[in-house]
Amino acid sequence: MIFGTTTFRCDECGNKFIGLAAEWNATTLIAPMRCTNCGSMHTYPVGFWNPSELFGPGINKKIWDAQDAK
Repeated sequence: MIFGTTTFRCDECGNKFIGLAAEWNATTLIAPMRCTNCGSMHTYPVGFWNPSELFGPGINKKIWDAQDAK
């Protein structure tokens, strides 16, 4: 399901960009989007969709690990 758009931040280069807010594996978590600057998939939503942004990427690290294992 697509929720709309949201702002993402890249963990690799720090770039902020707008991308589609789509569910990840049928959960309410937002799936990472490819960074428009460096192409990394290690991105996470900022703001309302990811209140843990205050403490770093949080749960998204587990998502990245799952994607990198493929």
